[in-house]
Amino acid sequence: MGTRRKARVFVRVRPTSDFAHEMIRYGDDNKTINIHLKKDTRRGIVNNQQTHWSFKLDGVLHNASQDVVYETVAKDVVSQALSGYNGF
Repeated sequence: MGTRRKARVFVRVRPTSDFAHEMIRYGDDNKTINIHLKKDTRRGIVNNQQTHWSFKLDGVLHNASQDVVYETVAKDVVSQALSGYNGF
């Protein structure tokens, strides 16, 4: 059996006119995305509401075209699938 490979994980972000710019920050490495939500003050002053998440990925495709997404994420998987492999 061949070498085991991990699943690669990417996120594609396509801003719209009502995109939550103030809630999402991208790492300089283009592999990190941080999401921050303001605390819901209706829950009171003291609450354990989580407000920050940080994700480390294989890549963040910010405002990327469909061609860039295909080249980065799918091209090798499709090629391998057409050659009879399961895409991993």
